[in-house]
Amino acid sequence: MKQKKATAAILAATVAAGLLAGCSANSNHNNTKATSSPNTNASASPSATEKPAEPIEITWGIHFQAAGVVENTKVEKWLEEKYNVKIKPVKVTDASIASGEVPDIFMLGDPANVSAYQNQGVLSSIDPSMLKEKMPEYSADIEKNAKLFQTVTFDEKLWAIPMFIDLKPYDLAMLWRKDWLDKVGITKTPETLEEFEKAVYAFAKDDPDGNNKKDTYGLTGTATSTWSSGFYSLFGAFGVEPTMWHEKNGEIINGSVAPETKEALAKLRQWFADGVIDPEFITDTQDSYRKKLYNGRIGVIEEQIAKGALPESATVTEMKSLNPESELVFAKNPVGPGGHGSWDWGVKSNFVVFGNKVQEQPEKLEKLFEILRAQSSDEETINMTTLGEKGVHWDFATAGATSGATKFLPGFEKQEERDQDGVRLFSMGNITTQAYREKYSNPALNEAIKTYSSAPNLTDALLFSALPSDGKYKADLTSLMQKYFAQIISGEIPLEDFDKFVAEWKARGGDELTKEANEMYKAQFQK
Repeated sequence: MKQKKATAAILAATVAAGLLAGCSANSNHNNTKATSSPNTNASASPSATEKPAEPIEITWGIHFQAAGVVENTKVEKWLEEKYNVKIKPVKVTDASIASGEVPDIFMLGDPANVSAYQNQGVLSSIDPSMLKEKMPEYSADIEKNAKLFQTVTFDEKLWAIPMFIDLKPYDLAMLWRKDWLDKVGITKTPETLEEFEKAVYAFAKDDPDGNNKKDTYGLTGTATSTWSSGFYSLFGAFGVEPTMWHEKNGEIINGSVAPETKEALAKLRQWFADGVIDPEFITDTQDSYRKKLYNGRIGVIEEQIAKGALPESATVTEMKSLNPESELVFAKNPVGPGGHGSWDWGVKSNFVVFGNKVQEQPEKLEKLFEILRAQSSDEETINMTTLGEKGVHWDFATAGATSGATKFLPGFEKQEERDQDGVRLFSMGNITTQAYREKYSNPALNEAIKTYSSAPNLTDALLFSALPSDGKYKADLTSLMQKYFAQIISGEIPLEDFDKFVAEWKARGGDELTKEANEMYKAQFQK
């Protein structure tokens, strides 16, 4: 169905933010039931009597999370030899695009970025039937999440190949100081909002670190977050997430102005007034609140499942190294009057796009699809671009295993070390088939995701699609929300000013966005 074409008013600043906002490149820790077998579509080698074809030159936009271009890497040379191409790796920026340097293939992190670049004439449209023909294994998987195509369909044309995520290791749940819970006499990890409240009050009032000083708080937040206002799980306990579009009784409303948001703010305001929330929450980030957990200033944080649920998870091991006597325990988000949940990206991941000149070069388009098919379903190609060379860069976590969790080897444990060999630079991330994910997933992490993830309780009803007027209003409305929410929680302005915020939000473009959101939902997403 037709999506209204996003206007050229979507700003380059929006593109820059979203270009860097997508999901992780490595999907190896995800896992669902396999529905297809890895396959390859690599070109056959020419016979001895045939003259080898000239390599096709490809300008390749390296992975957007990479710091910069590294020339002539091991992975680049491997791709060139295997697929008879000559690659020119480039870093994609708004400035490079504006100057006319458009790569033949690159990734974007969000539908808003695809919309903005399409408006600028940067992209080639994609024939859905060709996608199905050239990438049959991946197409069979992505068609189970067919609504993703609607997020990047403008003027009845498809402008990107969507990626999907199934089990999401970066979903958020709660990571508690169990030794603090023990110290204040709480033997059961909090499950309800009431139990959560009792615990964070005890952390702030009952000297859990035993130093006879009033220097601890229950929790902090991230008021400067661009997604929400922080305190994701607390808003989730009231059944809402600020900035998300929610479906309520067939209508689309924005979480920022939902009545439940006022209820959540009232609770947070009370906690702040009682000294339970760290007063520095207004400037805290995810990195700083992790440090406050490590340093014994707060007793619970929201953490990604992959970073907090397992004994070997990054935050758990860092805590142990800095504070060997500490003990952490992972738990679900608290259940409140609106249920439970946290910020959830749903099934949306990143998007693969082709530059505007590719549509005039059929041989190049064929070659790009050949490589993409391999990047989605050929085990050798996926491994080389996302993990590197087995035995050099990586191996299976269990000695002698031929499937399951993987680990990077000494000398390549840091991403910047792997970048020097081109590992990740040419990866297309979550474009891998479910069959591949099944083989290269971590069973323990998968179980943790199934246990702690709130998905799909709270995700955007429009799958984070770009609305026509987002460029005019979205950034301003997010800033407005952050300002009001920080002032309400900290007590600088009364709770009743939430109603003033709602009126201002609507008048400054919120009503127009709400109208567009409902039109899009009914045209494209309503069953």
